[in-house]
Amino acid sequence: MVLYARPEVIPDDLGRSFSDGIVAYSTNKEIVCCFYTFVFRVAAIDEKYPGGHRAFLEIHQGWHNEHILAIYQQGDALRRVWSDLDKYDIRKVRDWVQLDEDRVNWSWDMFNFATQASWLKGRYKKGNIYVRYNEAVD
Repeated sequence: MVLYARPEVIPDDLGRSFSDGIVAYSTNKEIVCCFYTFVFRVAAIDEKYPGGHRAFLEIHQGWHNEHILAIYQQGDALRRVWSDLDKYDIRKVRDWVQLDEDRVNWSWDMFNFATQASWLKGRYKKGNIYVRYNEAVD
């Protein structure tokens, strides 16, 4: 199952209705990245953001699984993200990383590329970046 940023391209095989496209949960261990993707540890957001990851996702829109959540933002929405990161002391690398899918232009598939954070693994395949939680850090 692959989750996309725009609700109009979310595949029907997810088995539920996403009429608003705001918050989507996946049991899949990997999440695909696009645009400017911020990937957060769910535990960090639950600890620091009022209302936890569900409240965070209601404001910033994105997708999550048990361990990580991803939001894809540009423009004014990106400024709101930066503001919340600062306001709630959500720290880069320890709590989140940013990936820019547009800047990756490899001509080959790559597995387990570095994501800056030990808690996050990444791979690149057929023009997409996929991330998953590194359970070895628990």
